Amino acid sequence: MSGIFTGLDAGIKENGQNLSLGQKQLVALARALVRRSRLIIMDEATASVDFYTDDCIQRTIRGAEFANSTLFCIAHRLRTIIDYDRVLVLDKGKVAEFDTPWNLLQCEDGIFRSMCEKSGEYEHLIATAQRKNQPATTSASIE
Repeated sequence: MSGIFTGLDAGIKENGQNLSLGQKQLVALARALVRRSRLIIMDEATASVDFYTDDCIQRTIRGAEFANSTLFCIAHRLRTIIDYDRVLVLDKGKVAEFDTPWNLLQCEDGIFRSMCEKSGEYEHLIATAQRKNQPATTSASIE
């Protein structure tokens, strides 16, 4: 790295030459947030950040800040997409599976389920997908 990015007032060189790859990713996400982008395409956007930072980013993406945005996310971390609305699984460039994570996990011989089982996080993934699949509960009082 040719320089250190220490704060919001630090200068950024052309093409972010003084930023690490993770810092460049964070700047791009901050830009999408500030611009209130309606369409966000992320290709391994958190691949170069630590798990804590990834978790912070994922909570931001799922929060009110991006509530009016459509997000397309290419990710290899299954935790990243397990609670998304839909998952598209490609195999050799062709669509192999497309559905909610919960429905894909129900396919015993499915590619997505197989990836989840091999991840070492299967219990967490299935619990998260199941929570997302449950309808929101509301309470009302009748007088």
